[in-house]
Amino acid sequence: MVCLISLVLMTGGCSVLADKAATTLSIATDPVDPGNDLEFLVTGVLTDAEGNLLGNKKVTLEQMESDDQESEYSFLAVTTTDVAGNYSFRRPEGAPAEYLRVKFNGNDQFEGTVSEIVQGHKPSGPVQTQGPASSVVKSDTKITAKASPSNPSPGQTVVVTGQLIGENGTPLSGKEILCEASDRLGNRSDYEILAASVTDENGFFKFGVGGGSTTTYIQVHFTGDGSYEESYSDLIVVL
Repeated sequence: MVCLISLVLMTGGCSVLADKAATTLSIATDPVDPGNDLEFLVTGVLTDAEGNLLGNKKVTLEQMESDDQESEYSFLAVTTTDVAGNYSFRRPEGAPAEYLRVKFNGNDQFEGTVSEIVQGHKPSGPVQTQGPASSVVKSDTKITAKASPSNPSPGQTVVVTGQLIGENGTPLSGKEILCEASDRLGNRSDYEILAASVTDENGFFKFGVGGGSTTTYIQVHFTGDGSYEESYSDLIVVL
């Protein structure tokens, strides 16, 4: 199977598809109650169903609108678990009142999972009860991406470049995007996060990944935010 390590795609022989192992993510804040203005950490551990610690796996921090798992969310950051499956995200003193969760997208061996939701900073004043909120209309987005070379030698670096644009072709700067890859066409859980990047002032981004000896599928993903819709690039097939 294909192992995805950091920004390098190392490939081996293909085998019959096997059932994926279930995973779990714990989550906590440190301190437990960060109030409304304390810097704090979001920490936890990624394990499989048997309690085995899962190191060297990409996990993402997401900001939620409420403590409902079905509520809207925004991508905040990505990190890699250590050898003991631990992860840690730092939230600054100036972070807003928010709810947070951590997600593991899964890969060719393990199912994806999401943690429970925890509260970060609390509102600084009394919460006001309002009527039904009007739905926010988000602008559509589009990602263009390409790889060069498309048929690399084993171990050769493949450069993935592209641009994130909004409606009417307006470049979107300062947006966090993810580079994801899989050794097969399949569900979203088959794609593992390789890295995160931020678009420049013209909406452009660039990733470098190592080419393997078998076909690999690469996709660039904008997770969306409060103003813009989520979008994916077309699949890039690296032979």
